[in-house]
Amino acid sequence: MCFFKNLIIGFFIGAGAILPGVSSGVLCVILGIYEKLLNSILQFFSNLKENLKFLVPIFIGAFLGMVLFGNILIYLFNTYPLQIQSIFIGLILGSIPSLLKQVNNNSKENSFNIIFLIISALIRNFFSYYRKPHTKLYSKFF
Repeated sequence: MCFFKNLIIGFFIGAGAILPGVSSGVLCVILGIYEKLLNSILQFFSNLKENLKFLVPIFIGAFLGMVLFGNILIYLFNTYPLQIQSIFIGLILGSIPSLLKQVNNNSKENSFNIIFLIISALIRNFFSYYRKPHTKLYSKFF
């Protein structure tokens, strides 16, 4: 059962890798596997069998997530650009509490950096609305 759970987690991480403004690392934190994933990669050869059991389904799921979700995402961005961008802004804003929980409460500098990063991403998304009219988003893929 752990294999399928990690496969689904990998699928979400792969789908998140191609989403604009959403980081796979943030998804790993939200899904609760960031530390284990990092330790499995950094200490790969120390416990090879266990690390492979953990990493292989995540990598397979990530590949499937990128391939399967990529074409759907391109279609949605070209058909409903404003709605899809608004959804992603909501996803980013919704992940703020989870990120802030991970930041050490004593460190104001880390909190400032995260808030600055989020505000920068929101400003970038705001200006992406003002593209040339009648141009398709991501038209280079067609």
